[in-house]
Amino acid sequence: MFERTAVVLCNLGGPDSLDAVRPFLFNLFSDPDIFRFPLGSLTQRPLAALIAWRRAPEAAHGYAAIGGKSPILEYTRAQAEALQRAIGGEFDVHVCMRYWHPLTDEVVSKLKQRNYPRVILVPLYPQYSRTTSGSSYNEFMRQCRRQDYQPSVTLIRQWYEQPDYQNAIVETVRAEANKLPDPDPAHFELLFSAHGLPKKIVAEGDPYEQQVRATYDAVRARLGWPHTTLCYQSRVGPLEWLRPYTDDVVREKAAAGVKQMLVYPIAFVSDHVETLFELGITYAELARSRGIEHYRVVPALNNHPRFIEALRSLVLDAAQRP
Repeated sequence: MFERTAVVLCNLGGPDSLDAVRPFLFNLFSDPDIFRFPLGSLTQRPLAALIAWRRAPEAAHGYAAIGGKSPILEYTRAQAEALQRAIGGEFDVHVCMRYWHPLTDEVVSKLKQRNYPRVILVPLYPQYSRTTSGSSYNEFMRQCRRQDYQPSVTLIRQWYEQPDYQNAIVETVRAEANKLPDPDPAHFELLFSAHGLPKKIVAEGDPYEQQVRATYDAVRARLGWPHTTLCYQSRVGPLEWLRPYTDDVVREKAAAGVKQMLVYPIAFVSDHVETLFELGITYAELARSRGIEHYRVVPALNNHPRFIEALRSLVLDAAQRP
């Protein structure tokens, strides 16, 4: 009997070339855990194809600006390698992407071939949402059923309260603040920008907003800095999303005379197009056009040693569960 445990780091995925942008978007918009179209499965794929076709040129522009592809796979692999070194023992760490390679069906096939009796799923989303961690889990279980693979599966559902994770944020933010011309916290504004979510999904009981707020409150208390704001980015479509929107907050702070601004992507642990292009380029241009002289985006945690220690603790704790 093969006794090692598979640890699977689940992430969003991203196109590995500009040609991959459209099929990546098709996979994303085909996900019923995020987008629920009229008539359900009858319209899901045709409408996903239409939306992907319409959005691909704009999305490709963002990826072109950050090197022609998403770096999320490289960052996630680096996290997996660091976790493997840290945890060793009877664990094998794998990477699984929801919307681009290595896709879930590929990963499940690999795990089945090696006949792992147990799998620990670690969605790289600190705060739970049905649209992120929930979607990754649902797809993993679907692929297990389709491939007749029946391991014992443990899901680490959310981990926003993990102390090493929160301390890694504090360390990263403080390090980046020291690069401002005037690093006195009284003299700059710190925005915590989370990925947005339609209010409709929150109203249906999704805990994401509450958990993002709890993360923000805990980190703010650790920092003890006077000027911080929680806001939300990356909205698409006509629905009302969680507010305040990050771009609106940038405008408001600029109008109030803020000259230094630090932005931390609080719901992201891997740099991606949302952090590198949306925050790092689009909103940077907005800030400077409105008179903010010094605007810096704090890197996501990526393979920060304290973050890797957080993942290690989460896996070891999960391994003790029946």
